[in-house]
Amino acid sequence: MPLYAAAVPLTLHLEVSPEEPKVCLVKRLIALQGDWVSVPGTYDITQVPKGHCWVEGDNPMVSSDSKAFGPVPLALLEGRVTHVIWPPTRAGRVESRVPEGRVLLRRTL
Repeated sequence: MPLYAAAVPLTLHLEVSPEEPKVCLVKRLIALQGDWVSVPGTYDITQVPKGHCWVEGDNPMVSSDSKAFGPVPLALLEGRVTHVIWPPTRAGRVESRVPEGRVLLRRTL
C-alpha cells in the first residue's frame, strides 16, 4: 500500500483484523511509522515501527485495536471511510480527528 495515507493520517480506515483475517475492522488511523504514541489507559509510550500504523476505535476503553494487538502492518489497510450511511440520523461525512495529546512526536515526511 502506498503511503498516501500519510497525507491525511486522521481518517477512518478499513482493515483486515490482524487477529482474525476473515474479519474487517473500521478503525481511526492515529499514527504512522516513526510516530510516538501514548497508549490509552496506560503510561506506555510506543514508537510505530517501519511499515506499520497505529489504529484505534472511537471508544478507546472498549475497542479492540492497536492497544490490544499492537501496530498494524500497512499492508492490512484496505480503504478509507469517508461517509456514514447508517443509521440515517448519523449520515454524513466522517470527521477527521485524533484524540488530543496522543501522538507525541510526528516524524518528518
